[in-house]
Amino acid sequence: MSQPQDIQFDGLYAHELTVSRSEQILLEDADLHLAPSTITYLYGENGAGKTSLMRCLAGLLPSDQGSIYWNKQPIHHPDSSYFQELIFLAHSLSMKNELTIAENLSFYANLRLKGGILQRSLSKQISEVLLELGIGGLENRMFAELSAGQQHKVALARLMLEPAKIWILDEPFVNLDQKTRGWLADKTLAFKEQGGVVLFTSHHHIDELPVDQKVGVEHE
Repeated sequence: MSQPQDIQFDGLYAHELTVSRSEQILLEDADLHLAPSTITYLYGENGAGKTSLMRCLAGLLPSDQGSIYWNKQPIHHPDSSYFQELIFLAHSLSMKNELTIAENLSFYANLRLKGGILQRSLSKQISEVLLELGIGGLENRMFAELSAGQQHKVALARLMLEPAKIWILDEPFVNLDQKTRGWLADKTLAFKEQGGVVLFTSHHHIDELPVDQKVGVEHE
């Protein structure tokens, strides 16, 4: 496998990437470029490997071969800022059932901000975002007590509370009412306009969210 001598691409760039699952090749020798200020739609049938590819790009699943770069630097390089600048929202949501909404969101925000925000200010921001999402006043509700739609809204609140430059979102529009779908589309477009990189999957066509490129993952 050849290695590029001089990476010219800003944003996220995967070079000659091969990803497999249970000996089935999902992606082979692929080059993928997600440039700043772009939204990319990842599509494919259920089980085709969309989530596996996203997990690979998020550094959670090793590739069989190939390299992944963030702003011309390997994502696992000690000096890379990739994982600090990435928000990956998986379909599993990764929230703790035994914690409240506020505790879950505070945990992730403090983890990324490394204590660089006053807790009173963070609490105010959490309340404001939850109000936007239609679940205001539920800050002290246990996550396990929420409906599927409410739980998904809590996960989406992370996008507004944590600084990032790249969003990788697995089915972000699932279990959302029309108003919240519009809210998420607006926030995603605003993130793009600020130079953000977005990769998302969806089982449904999202009229409110124009995309810059489409990438397919298909069964052999």
